[in-house]
Amino acid sequence: MLEDDIDAVVALIESHDEDDAQEAQRFYREFNGCYGQFVLEQGGDVIGVTGFEAPTGCDQSYWISWTYIDAQHTNRGLGRKMLTELFDYLQQQQGGRKLFVKVSDYVDEEDGPIYAAALHLYESMGFSIEVQHDDFYDVGEAQIILGMRLQQEQDHSAVAQQQVAIQFNEIFEIGETEGSWSFGWHEQKGGGSDAPFTAEDVQTGLGAVREEGARCAFLSFPSNYAGISEPLFESGFTEAGSLKDYYADGIDEVHYAYTFNQKLLASNSNEI
Repeated sequence: MLEDDIDAVVALIESHDEDDAQEAQRFYREFNGCYGQFVLEQGGDVIGVTGFEAPTGCDQSYWISWTYIDAQHTNRGLGRKMLTELFDYLQQQQGGRKLFVKVSDYVDEEDGPIYAAALHLYESMGFSIEVQHDDFYDVGEAQIILGMRLQQEQDHSAVAQQQVAIQFNEIFEIGETEGSWSFGWHEQKGGGSDAPFTAEDVQTGLGAVREEGARCAFLSFPSNYAGISEPLFESGFTEAGSLKDYYADGIDEVHYAYTFNQKLLASNSNEI
């Protein structure tokens, strides 16, 4: 993918999903450029797009980025062709170990479950569902995260738990969602505590996103960080599943979810 392709790629994505197009435009123009992104062309015209993104702090794990085929060229095996070539590239050129992709279960009133074909394609190519967040994008619209091994898992010893002090440093609404929020955080050097954070810290964050009108809150942490779950559970979070071997073989990414009382939120809104 070249910079000159961006407008055509964004238009292609927009023909399928306006929210995805807005996020893709920002990603291509402001953050990542065209690195790791690929287009499928026919007669000089862009008819497909796919790509990958490498998450921070992970050993050879990758996310599939926006993957779409022009509507006039669907049902010809082109999506499978693009993904097969992408997988080969990640294995052979990047030493890829694990690959992840997110899809929605959105059901359009006229067109039905518009991502069902994509979900079926990913599963048929070897992906399996690892985490599902209900009501993630909006009420009734879940986020489904699938994972697939690119390289055979290597033998490894049990991963030791680490005592890590964590400080929450921001709140933000998650992109492409209506009312789903998260907390930014960083490791605190020399924290001097056996607990990574307290339930009071979590409740402070929940109070802040509640004031912004959050429906839900989602957090994730490495599975080898000791003491993470206790203050989260005490604050009302539930464990939503794990992305296996996300950071490295033996170190998963554990996901947690919190849903606000919608009746209480409505009551508070009416009072305001």
